[in-house]
Amino acid sequence: MKMYVAQNQVAFDVGTTRLVSKLVEGNYPNYRQVIPNEVRERVTLERELFQAAVHRVSLLASEKSNSVKLMFTKNNLEIAANTPDIGEARESIPVIYKGNDLTIAFNPEYLMAPLRALPTDEVFLDLIDEMSPGVIKIQSPFLYVIMPMRVS
Repeated sequence: MKMYVAQNQVAFDVGTTRLVSKLVEGNYPNYRQVIPNEVRERVTLERELFQAAVHRVSLLASEKSNSVKLMFTKNNLEIAANTPDIGEARESIPVIYKGNDLTIAFNPEYLMAPLRALPTDEVFLDLIDEMSPGVIKIQSPFLYVIMPMRVS
């Protein structure tokens, strides 16, 4: 691979393919502002079980909202989605959760994306409340911030 850098462009040559990109001017946004500083609730989830349940339930998520609701109660998570014309899907899975009842909604694709790639069996979902970002973590250095969706 060959790389060329100009004042406002960068180019990469790989074999017969050339990729040219414009360099962005300005400062990179402070991404640390989006990462929550506090954690009120930590949920311990079995990664594959959680991913499979979200996937199944998301099949009935409406195109309009494209969200799944996560309803946490003591050591239980109920995942739900519905499309008024088609029906509703609900699934419960055991989790380690000791906090107050909490309902939060996420885009299912964004929720499943890190779960597909992580190598561990156990993941943690750190939450503050229904309107604050959630953070998916594992024991090793990894952090994935996911924004909640407003649903009625």
